[in-house]
Amino acid sequence: MNRAHETQTGDSCSPAVHLMGGKGRIHLMADLFSHQFPYDVRMKNTLLLTALLLGTASTARAASLSEGLPAGALMTLETKNAGGAIDRFSGLLVSAVNGFAGGDEGGEMVGGFQQILKGSLGQEAVAGVFSVGNAGGTFSPELLAVSKVDKLSGEFFASLMEPRKGARVGDYTFSRQGSTFAGMANGLVYVSTNKDLLMGYLGRLSGKAAPRLMNSAAYTVPRRATGEQELSLFLNFSATAKVIRGVLGKEISLPRLLSPLVDALDTLGQYAAGFTTTAGGLTAASAHAANVQGKDRPLYRILTDSADFTVQDIIPAGAEAVVASACAPESGAYLGRWLTRVDLFDPLGFLTDSQLASHLERSGAWLGHECAQVTLAGGMKSGLDVSNPLASLDYTVSYQRVADMTAAQAQMPEYADSVNAAIAGASESLKKLLKDDLFGTVGRSLPGEMGAAAAAGGAAASGSLKMVDAMLGNLKMVYAFRGDYLITAFSQAALDAALDEGTAPLAQDAGFMAAGIEPRFSAGWTYAPNPEDISGEELSEAIMSNLGAGGEMMDEEMAETDTAETGDDMDMEYDDEGMDTGEMMSGMIGTMSDLMADLINRYDGQTVQSAVQGNVITSKSNVLYRW
Repeated sequence: MNRAHETQTGDSCSPAVHLMGGKGRIHLMADLFSHQFPYDVRMKNTLLLTALLLGTASTARAASLSEGLPAGALMTLETKNAGGAIDRFSGLLVSAVNGFAGGDEGGEMVGGFQQILKGSLGQEAVAGVFSVGNAGGTFSPELLAVSKVDKLSGEFFASLMEPRKGARVGDYTFSRQGSTFAGMANGLVYVSTNKDLLMGYLGRLSGKAAPRLMNSAAYTVPRRATGEQELSLFLNFSATAKVIRGVLGKEISLPRLLSPLVDALDTLGQYAAGFTTTAGGLTAASAHAANVQGKDRPLYRILTDSADFTVQDIIPAGAEAVVASACAPESGAYLGRWLTRVDLFDPLGFLTDSQLASHLERSGAWLGHECAQVTLAGGMKSGLDVSNPLASLDYTVSYQRVADMTAAQAQMPEYADSVNAAIAGASESLKKLLKDDLFGTVGRSLPGEMGAAAAAGGAAASGSLKMVDAMLGNLKMVYAFRGDYLITAFSQAALDAALDEGTAPLAQDAGFMAAGIEPRFSAGWTYAPNPEDISGEELSEAIMSNLGAGGEMMDEEMAETDTAETGDDMDMEYDDEGMDTGEMMSGMIGTMSDLMADLINRYDGQTVQSAVQGNVITSKSNVLYRW
């Protein structure tokens, strides 16, 4: 008989990640609602499960429903009081539909389903993934989702279920719906891929005594740190590692490469995050509880490191984005050990040629505890230059605090020369790989014009080799020291901008000071001021340029084929039709670009502040967005 495999771990804690996803969920659900549902039981049940899961991923935490969850969940998504979030995301969707259709149909299309969402997931909802034990000692991940419903949303979910005789657990009934089990009772709709998992949950709701997730420290420590949110996520890395170790240990002995990976996963402990929308954007919080008993001790120390930051005193004030983090000096050595493990899988031989692992390990002797990744002024729009995939490197620099300047100055020339020699060698290796591949899957996977040229073959493909030379030939690691910091970049222009002492530092920037970031005893912080707006025309040009990389070559091939088979007259007719199609596509791209630019330009920046307390790293975020 199946049984829920419930795992519990000790307290744990670690860095902070920020959850801001889910914008496309309402659109997907609207698609489902806009079609006439078939009568096939399996399809109806699939729609029910999909609606619950996708909806739960776009709203908030439901404490009362969570109380019935069994202990040891691998992950949960929870919603509570999310009506405001549904209204705001629906408003964006309505605006996009109206802009694309050129009318006011958006409100009519979205309005009905918006009310269904508010009456169900907007109240309370929870979905979880659990490891369920099967015969023979094997385990399988199973889903459980439940949501409160009002009259309108209840009728909607009921229409997705096939009436049939079922079973009862306490005050709740359910029946098999295709390959899953679902039911509705007492203002709830619930569905699961496993019968025993659903029965256990309904039993807890009916008052049955059984281990509960709410009584597990692995769950409560990070969840209490994040507080109540409209949408909440919980991940139990330690429980997942336990399941993986059990499965691999039973079927085969744990491979040498996977053993440290599982140990690292276990050391990550538990993680919780969530967000709540506001009139001015959204606020987010996260808490990472690293596993104190985890076997990967270097990783634990890295996760719980902190620093007193002063890097803001030399970062240029015009920076478009700064992500500063506490980085333990042993971080390089730790990364180096992992690179050594995967060295054999490097097709270009870059890791071996650069001796990167060795240099990273040696750098731990002279590095401090501060790291920062900075996007300089102009970096955001550089991504629109599709002809040069590495254009953003002209605006990207990294900062690292130096604890022993003499040792750093002694090692860096050798380190930079080794990396640059390896980059030059990688160019030749990549070209050889492309030739051996005959411009097949490897060539087509290259970015931008190189991929299009490789896919076209012939002379165009040989042009992709020249592009490799042009791109990697100009790629060079450069560095300099300023104050107590090592500054590295892969563009001399970026390094020069970072070294310009005539530019005011970020610490003196009015916007940065107003953000109230606390740099002392911090796990890290992020500062991104309101970026420069992007026009629809700029987006459209970038998209058309990217399409043109392969489109022109395709047109040439089709024209040659057409001429050979039908003559010049038919070829001329084809060109006329192609022009009409091109104009129509250009118009559609222009409309979509204007809509995308509007959504992007509503973003007005963000700040993130992280702190360490014991083995728990908490993070608070504030994102400015004009709904």
